[in-house]
Amino acid sequence: MRFKLLSLILFFLFLPKVIWADTWVVSSYPLAKIWRELFVEEKLYFLAPPKGEFHFLEPSPKDWDSIRKAEFVILVGSEPWAKKVYQFIPKEKVFSLAEPSEKLPDPHLWFDFPRVERLIKNFLNHPKVKEKSYYEKAKERAEDFLKKLRELQGDYKNLSQCRVKEFYSIGHRVFYYLFVNTGIKENSLIRGHHHGEISTRTLKTILTEAKKKGINKILLAEREFAKYKDIFIREGFQVYEVWSGDYEVPGLFLQLMQENLEVFKNLLGCN
Repeated sequence: MRFKLLSLILFFLFLPKVIWADTWVVSSYPLAKIWRELFVEEKLYFLAPPKGEFHFLEPSPKDWDSIRKAEFVILVGSEPWAKKVYQFIPKEKVFSLAEPSEKLPDPHLWFDFPRVERLIKNFLNHPKVKEKSYYEKAKERAEDFLKKLRELQGDYKNLSQCRVKEFYSIGHRVFYYLFVNTGIKENSLIRGHHHGEISTRTLKTILTEAKKKGINKILLAEREFAKYKDIFIREGFQVYEVWSGDYEVPGLFLQLMQENLEVFKNLLGCN
C-alpha cells in the first residue's frame, strides 16, 4: 500500500516535467497559425492571449517556466524580450525569424515570406523533428504551404505594376517587408512602430496630403486605431481593413495573406 502511494506521489510530482518536455512554445499569432496548420499532431503553448497584441505582450512567470521546459521555442525574434529566451534554453532549441543580434528595419517579420520559408525548412531539418512519427505528413503539408507562399510572394511583387505607387494607413507602419524594393510607399499616420494616440494636427496633415494626390482610400490594419475610422469616412475616404498579424482573427495564415492581397490590389488600382 505504501509503495503504491509513493509511486502515485512521484507520478504527480514529475508529471508537469513530462508534459512540458514535449510541448512547443510559439510566439505571435502568425507563427501560431502556421505551426498549428503544419504540425497538427503537436500540442502548442501559445504565449499571446486570445485578445492580446503582439507589441504589448510580456511573458508571465508561467510563460517563462513553459519556455524553460519546452522542447522547442518558435519566435518572431523582434519581441522586446526575445533575447532573454537564449538565457533560459540552449540556442539549438530556439527557432526564430531573426537572429538575436540582428538589427531589424521593421518588427513585422511574418510578412518577410523568404524568412518564413527558411524558418520552416530549418525546423523540419532538426533531428528531433525528423524523428516524429508524423514527420512525412508534416513535410508534405509544409511543401504544399511553401509552394503557395512562394506564389503569394510573386503576386505581391506584381503589385509594383499597379497604377498607384503609394497608400495611406491609419496607425503605424506594418507592411515594410511586403513592399521593399517594389517602389510602393506606405504612408502611415504614426511614422515609427510605436502605438498610441494620433494628434489632430497629424490627422489634418494626412487628410490634406492624400486629397491633394487624389487618394480617397485608406487602410486600417490595427484595431486599436479603429476609433479614427469614422473621421476618414466623414471626409469621403473608403476605409479598407486588413490583418497586420499583431492580433488574432479567424482564418489560416495563407488565407489572410490572400485577403490582404486583394485589398492592396484595390488600394493600388490593380482591379
